[in-house]
Amino acid sequence: MKLYRKIEEIDPRLRLVISFLYSIFVALEKLPVFFYYYLILSVPLLFFINNLKKFLKGLLAVNFFILFCWILLPINIPGKEIFKLFRFSITEEGIKYTFLITIKTNLIFITNFVLLFSSHPVRVVHALHHLHIPRKLINLLFFTSRYIPVIEKEINKLERAMKVRCFKPKTDMHTYRTFGNLVGQIILRSYERSERIYKAMLLRSFSGIFWTYHHFKWSKKDTFVSICGIIYFLILIFLKWNQL
Repeated sequence: MKLYRKIEEIDPRLRLVISFLYSIFVALEKLPVFFYYYLILSVPLLFFINNLKKFLKGLLAVNFFILFCWILLPINIPGKEIFKLFRFSITEEGIKYTFLITIKTNLIFITNFVLLFSSHPVRVVHALHHLHIPRKLINLLFFTSRYIPVIEKEINKLERAMKVRCFKPKTDMHTYRTFGNLVGQIILRSYERSERIYKAMLLRSFSGIFWTYHHFKWSKKDTFVSICGIIYFLILIFLKWNQL
């Protein structure tokens, strides 16, 4: 918990910039040898995780989608054949490409989870505002992050109502019709909720700006972290330049 508080003490603007630059470097990387240098940042951040259950749940969800890459890419990317599975040829290039995607995704997720996702959405939006991101994009991100939990509560209510009525999913038309109605109710309730929110904001004379009373203050700790970050990214640039 104390380590998590130390991360929270770092200016959100600085954490956002570091996370963005790190994600760009990792996403554009093509050489596996460089991932050892990227681990220098992501691995120590594992000790700053506050909610381990939430982290593991998010990591599992991310790797669940990567599982489909492991199923599809090794048999669709042409290259040197390693072995055959039924009629499909598993290629070395396909496995390497999928492995790179897996490493990149997990590194980016770990870094963003510790530096950004564990913070309150309002603090992240406030940091984006100070970084002069377009206002419409900031508002879109804020409302999305703010009302996903609200929609999730509506889904939980509908699911509980289905359980009270002893609904059990099967492979029949009644089940398909029920799930169709569930999706329709979610869309309808989301639309009605957005209408109420929009009218409430008009009554409060909302003009597209979220005013904040507590502003960020740059500290000596932020200066130290920013210097370390600059040195780290300069080393990466130098190594990549020599590699080229």
